[in-house]
Amino acid sequence: MARRAEAVADLAPAAPLAADALPAAVADAVERLTELVATVESDADERVQGLLVDLLRAVDIVHRAGLRRLDAVLREADLRERVLINPEVRLLFDLYDLGDDGDRLRAEAVLEAARPYIESHGGQLAVLDAVGGVVTVRLAGACAGCVGSTATLRHVIEQALRDGLPDFERMEVEIAPERPGHVHVRSPSAQPASPPGLIQIDNLRRPERPTLDWRSAMPVAEVLPGTVRGVAVEGLGVLVVGLDGEVYAYRDVCPGTPLPLASGARLEGATLVCPWHGCRFDIRGGRRLDAEGSGLGVMPIAVVGAEIRIGVLRGGRS
Repeated sequence: MARRAEAVADLAPAAPLAADALPAAVADAVERLTELVATVESDADERVQGLLVDLLRAVDIVHRAGLRRLDAVLREADLRERVLINPEVRLLFDLYDLGDDGDRLRAEAVLEAARPYIESHGGQLAVLDAVGGVVTVRLAGACAGCVGSTATLRHVIEQALRDGLPDFERMEVEIAPERPGHVHVRSPSAQPASPPGLIQIDNLRRPERPTLDWRSAMPVAEVLPGTVRGVAVEGLGVLVVGLDGEVYAYRDVCPGTPLPLASGARLEGATLVCPWHGCRFDIRGGRRLDAEGSGLGVMPIAVVGAEIRIGVLRGGRS
């Protein structure tokens, strides 16, 4: 998906400090930073903007990790409120959303632009929690129980979080029961909007609108229940698994390695076992079961007639 960086929204904390609360040098620096952002937005070419995006994401990751740890230590020592009386410290904590529920609110902000696409498929999304780079969401609504639609929505949501949150590690999904009378729409046509980024410089880069192209992968008849198949879709290895009359698709690599799962992976019930390391994954979502770590990369999948199709995102990074 297309990247979009938005670093230091208007460089004002969520609970604005009085103009005279900050030391003059800090207040002047904030004002100058705002001016520089405006200059880059209006004058810099795309290459310079891209470099600044990467710079700000790196700074965000480094600063946020240290500030988050500092926040935890202050809470444990019951010193947080005393320290936040200092306006310079309060400014940093507010800019990095380190207040109560700050990480969840960041995730909600990132996913806001993806909601029209989700809702166009009858889905409803709620961010339940976000802690230490792990975002937990609930997916409900008309298409929540459909394999093709659910996999597509998971892919869009996870990519939005990965593009928008520099410290994102993985997503956990709770699937709510589908509504009675549901009709499965197998060929989604609406396209996801570009998600906002987490570093908060508004509109620093105008992303292309991503599109989801559906490519033929294989006949449905080739994916019987309990089978694991590998297929290349426009040069990308895809793992297709049949289970209980449904089909699931993931990137054909063991997470964190270049090793393909299709070369010997086996199913044990609803668990996929990696042939290289013995890693175990829940096939109904890709979550790793045997240890903490990245899950399988979900690919959009749809069944159209007797054909399985895989969705390929265009117009940005995927």
